[in-house]
Amino acid sequence: MPDRLDDTALDPTLKEVIVSSIDEAIGRGASSVEAEHLLLAISAGHDIAGRTLAEFGLDHDGVDAALRGERERSLRAAGIEPVAEERLAATRKSRPSWGATVREALRRADFGAHRGRPRAERERLAVADALVGILRAELGTVPRALAFAGVDRQALIAAIERL
Repeated sequence: MPDRLDDTALDPTLKEVIVSSIDEAIGRGASSVEAEHLLLAISAGHDIAGRTLAEFGLDHDGVDAALRGERERSLRAAGIEPVAEERLAATRKSRPSWGATVREALRRADFGAHRGRPRAERERLAVADALVGILRAELGTVPRALAFAGVDRQALIAAIERL
């Protein structure tokens, strides 16, 4: 993984999804871009990774609902009653920083898995590779959200790796 996520070495298709993940973080008032924002950006796409997520019930609305459910359960476990979404709106004056979970997800992604394929196909599959990096996390918001949503992460990873 490049030191900077917006490095020119990134495939154009993956770069577009990463920019969308920044928009997701900003839209949610987050101080950092995390794996959940990257997952939301991928789920909003109509490429092969986005379609595969949708087959598992994880279109953008499905991912959003799973994340919202995880957040509510986590707050209740801490003895805090969730606050209405409209009260959580925040304004940002600066771009969010890169969070640890998105960095780790991109490190876990095997972008070299399709090395022998033509460039266009590698670019098309780069987003799927990033998605596998997100799904391989054992701890954190995304794995908890997917578990609570009843998603079989291993089956989803296997489906993506078959692409």
